[in-house]
Amino acid sequence: MQKWIKIICLTFICFTFFLLMLVNPKLINAITMENLNQTQKEALQKASLIDDDMQEMIDNQPELLNLDNIIRQYLNPLDAGGNSGDANGDGKVDGLDYVIWLNNYNKTVTAGAASGDFDLNGKVDGLDYVIWLNNYNKIYPTPTVSPAATLVPTLTPTQIPSLTPTPSIKPTGVKTPTPSPQNNPLNIVLILSDDQRYDSLSKMPFMGSRIGWHKFTRAYSNVALCCPSRATILSGQYSHNTGVEDNLLMEYFNEKDNLATRLHDKGYTTGLIGKYLNGWFYKTGVKKIYTPPGWDLWNPFIQVNYFNYSLVENGVEKYYGQNEADYSTDVVGHKALNFINTVKEPFYLHFAPYAAHGPWIPAPRHAATNVNPIIFDPSFNEQDVSDKPLWVQQLPLYDVNKMTEVRRTQYRMLLSLDEWIKKIILALQTRNILDRTIIIYMTDNALSDADHRIVEKVCPYNSCNRLPLLIRYPFKPGRDINTLISNTDIAPTIAELAGVQLLNPDGLSLVSLLNGQNTLNRRGILIHWGNTHKVWMIPAFWGIVKNQWKYIELETGEKELYDLSFDPYELTNVANQSQYRQIQAGLATDLATLKPVIIQPL
Repeated sequence: MQKWIKIICLTFICFTFFLLMLVNPKLINAITMENLNQTQKEALQKASLIDDDMQEMIDNQPELLNLDNIIRQYLNPLDAGGNSGDANGDGKVDGLDYVIWLNNYNKTVTAGAASGDFDLNGKVDGLDYVIWLNNYNKIYPTPTVSPAATLVPTLTPTQIPSLTPTPSIKPTGVKTPTPSPQNNPLNIVLILSDDQRYDSLSKMPFMGSRIGWHKFTRAYSNVALCCPSRATILSGQYSHNTGVEDNLLMEYFNEKDNLATRLHDKGYTTGLIGKYLNGWFYKTGVKKIYTPPGWDLWNPFIQVNYFNYSLVENGVEKYYGQNEADYSTDVVGHKALNFINTVKEPFYLHFAPYAAHGPWIPAPRHAATNVNPIIFDPSFNEQDVSDKPLWVQQLPLYDVNKMTEVRRTQYRMLLSLDEWIKKIILALQTRNILDRTIIIYMTDNALSDADHRIVEKVCPYNSCNRLPLLIRYPFKPGRDINTLISNTDIAPTIAELAGVQLLNPDGLSLVSLLNGQNTLNRRGILIHWGNTHKVWMIPAFWGIVKNQWKYIELETGEKELYDLSFDPYELTNVANQSQYRQIQAGLATDLATLKPVIIQPL
């Protein structure tokens, strides 16, 4: 009898472990940065080429990456959802593929997926079964293998004029009548930095000293990640409505109907210079350079970096090298300046340099610039994270000296961008069109530099999703605006200024605030992380920012609640405490109205 009890207990333990493996493959994480084989290294390199945030994570916080899922997804170019599990190549994942996997289980093989080795690690094991199970009964097209990207010899870049000090921007001596937005079509310039912290604005000598601009002190990103945020900025829609929930889902963005196409149809000359959407050139699984509808000038990054990168110029890929004149912020800045100097009105410029995204490399002329003091807020290397979700509790503390240097370098990187913004505004003034041009300065998302021990973005805290946002609106005096703002509001604002309609925006126009109003009619700001492809070890969450409160619900069942008026650095999670029960319940109700309605199948 005891023997049967032991057998039953052992069977139960094994079955429980198997279920845990399916829920969290990291429990048996066979792939680490130290034991990658050559095929896996190539898959990771491909992932980094398509998604620049992937390389940033590898460099700074690899413990937040699920390498198993990343490798599987980038081994098969046909589908961003991962290697299909189709062993016999008939386009369907079914029982025949399972038989092939079972016949080769625990064997070392060389035939890859044809032998049931779906993650191509040379062994048929439980991870391959997980791939098959996740895709069971799905139909896949025949994969098209993409040729490996090759770097061509560096071409001589277009020479950039000497970066001499920019003349001061001075008001004219003659007082002119106050302009009106109704007099002429308005020009619009959107300057979109990358991964810029809210507190870094003060380190930009020009932008940090703007008087007469509207400064939004409580602006948030719906998803604190590059591609979802940029899709939202161009559509006015939440990520769950654009379909771009992470950096691997650019193909769901509606390139046929968005802010650029609506402006173009209205008669605007449109130009995009710099960063577009992550992996835009690879959305079909094969590298393809094209110009999306709506853009007259199309100069996006393909390989993105500060040196040794490439841009689309005249419809073809042009490579830049590592000379000082190749520094990408300067190259795209010069292109933006040329656009301003020559473009026909009305125009829309979408200027998106790479600063201050990692790798953190300042322009050579700023490599030693003094940007002190470097000050960390109380959330830096948060000591007591016992009130935080488990994924935060598992993070280590970070070296203070290293993070000080990271922050110093980020500040130096923004100096080049700051110079080009000043040149652009001077060019608008020289053309005598500054007073009929709206200028919006913002970033896609912030970046946590070891705040709450997190060295990345995507987190639900202000260090990840609070944005610098300034608007030069020449028709009203500038002021600080403390109303809650979302990056979903940018496209509706531009649309109203230009007199166009957008397709089902979730955001609200900020024009009423620019004209003096103090409130917007909304329940709160939605923040979100879908973790669709499970390549990050950060659990999916939904959250709401309303009044002074931030409330977050994680897929793990954990909850967070912060009173931002008394706890601006989000150090004390008061969720589930009895004195906050009523507040939490109200926020949960409001959050439920912002989340999409999911209809369960019968």
